[in-house]
Amino acid sequence: MEKNTLSIHKKMTEKIKNIEVKGDIIVPDTKPDIVNIMGTNANPYIYKEECTEGKYRFDGNMDAHIIYLSDNGETKCIQTTLDFMDVIDDAGINSQMSTKYRIEIVSVDTKILNERKISVCVNLKLCFNFFECKNIEYIDNLNMLSGVEKLQETVNLNTVVASNTIKTSLKEDVSIDETEAISDILRSDISLSNMENKMSYNKVLSKADVSIKMLYITETGKIGNCEATVPIMNFIDMEKVTDEDICQMDYKVRNMNFKPNSKEMKTISCQIDFEVTCEVYQKKSIELVQDMYGINKNITFNQKSIEVQTDAEVSTEIVNINENILVEDIRSLYDVDCRANITNKTPMGSGANYEGECVVNIYFDTGNHLGVKTTKIPFMAKLDCHTDDIEINFTKKHFKLNNEDVVCDIELALKPNSSNYKTIHLIDEVEEEECQEENDYAMIVYFVKDGDTIWNIARDFKVTMDSIIQTNNLQDNAKINVGEKLYIMK
Repeated sequence: MEKNTLSIHKKMTEKIKNIEVKGDIIVPDTKPDIVNIMGTNANPYIYKEECTEGKYRFDGNMDAHIIYLSDNGETKCIQTTLDFMDVIDDAGINSQMSTKYRIEIVSVDTKILNERKISVCVNLKLCFNFFECKNIEYIDNLNMLSGVEKLQETVNLNTVVASNTIKTSLKEDVSIDETEAISDILRSDISLSNMENKMSYNKVLSKADVSIKMLYITETGKIGNCEATVPIMNFIDMEKVTDEDICQMDYKVRNMNFKPNSKEMKTISCQIDFEVTCEVYQKKSIELVQDMYGINKNITFNQKSIEVQTDAEVSTEIVNINENILVEDIRSLYDVDCRANITNKTPMGSGANYEGECVVNIYFDTGNHLGVKTTKIPFMAKLDCHTDDIEINFTKKHFKLNNEDVVCDIELALKPNSSNYKTIHLIDEVEEEECQEENDYAMIVYFVKDGDTIWNIARDFKVTMDSIIQTNNLQDNAKINVGEKLYIMK
């Protein structure tokens, strides 16, 4: 029997890690004493990964900006970096695997221990998916088997052509509209958009826009914000690619650094290091036998099940949040940032209800100093899955000031990270032997039981589906009901 080979990016396992990143921060001698913590902006990322036999280790940093009110009434900020490390032990992990992950901030807690010491604790949820590129053999052609009924399924999947990983850096001086020197960067935020690629001449041209947004304070206490969109572009060597292939890019932040330049330059220096993985796939449509049996022969076969990436569209659930947040003593709105996470899951049949909260941080002018207000807005969504790995993306974030209300218009897109993976069944061994028993021709009356299908009934009685359909005047894909009477001719 003919065998074929599929080169696939096989999903091996998924893991969720909840870790606590914490540390005590000493106020630098150049800064005044702390009276009140106003807010903490955290940016976690993994800078190093290592897969070995049975183990995966990751090392990361969490860059934090801690905004506080000093004893002399000034708004100040402490910038610090806390590191974290953890290990996932799993017998299925090996050194050839690659990972995709998502980091979610669950909570941020900053406390004053004394006027010169702060305690920071950030809870993170990390969702990992482990993959391995494998060549899988399976029996492709079963036409040489006579007198065999086959249940087939057409599967559209992505087969691996090539993959490669490069390192790249973005270095940009973002202009500020100030005549005085910057004292502190109060918060920073980056996001990627407009990711594109073009394939030709054994190379992939990868392009994306990096949006950088920062809030700062000058030496005289003036609050300002700046933002810039910086394109990044890279050529990645990839063999055997054509412009008809599918290209998927994965950008991982490995390092971030933001610092004010000299007063004369009127800029903030930004450096972001990325690791970019490019995977090229080819669309393939194949007919896979899911089950089979012989009419006059006994057929035995082995099947292996694997989880593969398909070309199916990833379904998302859209959640709209429209909320007015009362902010007392607000004079003007400086900036707003937000994050979202799932807080509870309730199974409901084939899916689940997901409860979450959108954490909104509002930075505003009180007339005397910077004000920060944090509000949690609950939301709910129903998804046709049970996974705990739900990716949340902000597709819209609009904020405006109306008297003392901050009007929030937010749109979230929720999607399960496993939604475009499908378990397929491949036949790799088949044996047939002649039946030892001789069957007499007969007509059997059968009453449909719960869970029966035309295929299962035909297989159990070793007759064709067509014979049952024609004898009982059924439609090809007819639904049969429990208790229904069927005539089976043997």
